[in-house]
Amino acid sequence: MKTSSALALAAAALIAGFLMARWRVAQPSNLTPTKEPTSYDFGALQQLTSFVSYLQDAKQTNTLQRFNDCLNASHASQQYADLGVTLGILQRLRDGRTNQAYELLEGQLDGDIILFAESYHELPASLRNQTSLKVLGYAKDYRAKFPFKHRYQNVDDAVVDAFKILDEKTTK
Repeated sequence: MKTSSALALAAAALIAGFLMARWRVAQPSNLTPTKEPTSYDFGALQQLTSFVSYLQDAKQTNTLQRFNDCLNASHASQQYADLGVTLGILQRLRDGRTNQAYELLEGQLDGDIILFAESYHELPASLRNQTSLKVLGYAKDYRAKFPFKHRYQNVDDAVVDAFKILDEKTTK
């Protein structure tokens, strides 16, 4: 019974995270919608279900508990970081420091682009091949329209490298 509730908790946390991520993504109004992929989770839910089932079947309850602890700590850490950034942006907006709010958001966008690219490269080829990169394309279009120079050149370079995923995907 304990492992079933752990599976349910882990699945609910993962689904909530993906729904929040999907909800947060703004789509430019000037782009025409195309056929949406059936999933934006890159197979994560299936991988999670498979992994948890494997651990349950193998009676690896200690490993399952450690995995749940790690997953929950990861979610808490991400939410804590997001909370801090959101509060910083809102406070700057309330104080009338809009340029600093933009700078925080632009920096956060750079970080999201870079981290996505790193995670994407670690996916198995089968998952990379069935993935839509529409949001990454929107980010590239946004960066072309509103260039942003980060205070660290290596961040700018990493963003440029991240956008190469789009070129790789279209040449295949």
